[in-house]
Amino acid sequence: MATTTPGTATPLLATATTATTATTAACEPAQPSTRRPWLLRRWPTGVGLVLAVASVAAMTLLPEPARPWVGAWWVLTAEVVYLSWGTARGDLGERRWLTAETAGVLAFGAVALAVVAVDPSSAAHVMAAGWLAHALWDVAHHRADKVVPRWYAEACLATDLTVAASLLTIGLV
Repeated sequence: MATTTPGTATPLLATATTATTATTAACEPAQPSTRRPWLLRRWPTGVGLVLAVASVAAMTLLPEPARPWVGAWWVLTAEVVYLSWGTARGDLGERRWLTAETAGVLAFGAVALAVVAVDPSSAAHVMAAGWLAHALWDVAHHRADKVVPRWYAEACLATDLTVAASLLTIGLV
């Protein structure tokens, strides 16, 4: 027969059993997680990092005078992909998205022109600014889930940030 503390209806035996069960559960080994590893969940980030490393490696193979020109084209092409993909998906039927993508092409075209127009010692900084701006563009598209698929925006974000970081640290232009 379970005893109770005066003024309560909880049996002491039940309280002791609950405490013992809680202590035993805390000491048992944790069950293996059924979640996939981070990189498998974020595979677009992995793809973006691989593309960034390949892009930086390809840039090192170019003669120095060609690097700003090629880099300028890459910045502009990154935006043209968004415009093309948005057109193919039908997301640019909305006037505000068409306006935003057209403004993006013009803005990143201006960055590309600035890269080739400035002094070569400043070209890496201008290009890095363009890639960082495109990273913000990727975040906006990822959040909106418009124009390009979310996985593409995530992969592009990883590429943009890695290329910008390499431009700011090792130059390459």
